[in-house]
Amino acid sequence: MKIGQTMITFVHDGEVRGDPQSFFPGSDWTAHADLLDDTGQAVANVGSFLIRTDAHVILVDLGLGPGGALLDNLAALGTSPADVDLVLLTHLHRDHVGWAGAFPRARHLVERREWDFWSACPGGVGPDPERVLPALAGDLGFLDELPAGIRAIPTPGHTPGHTSFLITDPGTDERVLVLGDLLHTRAQFDELAWQFRSDDDPARARRQRAGVLTRFRDGRTVLAGGHFAGDAFEPPAPRPAVRGASAL
Repeated sequence: MKIGQTMITFVHDGEVRGDPQSFFPGSDWTAHADLLDDTGQAVANVGSFLIRTDAHVILVDLGLGPGGALLDNLAALGTSPADVDLVLLTHLHRDHVGWAGAFPRARHLVERREWDFWSACPGGVGPDPERVLPALAGDLGFLDELPAGIRAIPTPGHTPGHTSFLITDPGTDERVLVLGDLLHTRAQFDELAWQFRSDDDPARARRQRAGVLTRFRDGRTVLAGGHFAGDAFEPPAPRPAVRGASAL
């Protein structure tokens, strides 16, 4: 999609399918069966958001990594690894950092608390300590280096330093919020209490979801979910009444 002169494209790397109640313990999908596949499994896309501006070629998150389709799909869009000069990371779970090291010119930016946490606790659902962490550390920066038109929105809870990114362009009032793992499925627009199985602080993650929906379901913000099944972009919607919301 395009806002002003800024082009934003979701670039698919792969997908994960599984038992929806395994992904969201205790969830009831009766009202959301349309979001499941023909076998009743939940589908989560995985990939990156490619942002092209006059000044930068940016990726937000880096997918699953080798074995995935990200590089081929970027090539189909006319983008080579050497074209990318900036990588923004919403967080450092392994399905968001898999292609670390594949972009030789790119500086990698992440929230400092996120880096400090996973540097001290590598492995598990976090970055591979032998392949990914060294690749990220090679040209690492923090979110005080963001370019014009991109703003960090702190959304901790899923991980200690989880961050969403608000993309704007001077040519339009429309804007795009890349959610990261603040929401994993469109069902969470209605089911704010649903906890994803790897949420680090479920209560905090729920407060952040409520706050973001209160603030950004404003009629002009597209919400972009990299794990949403189908189209990654949710069109602007009027502000809903959300209980328990906190200001961000």
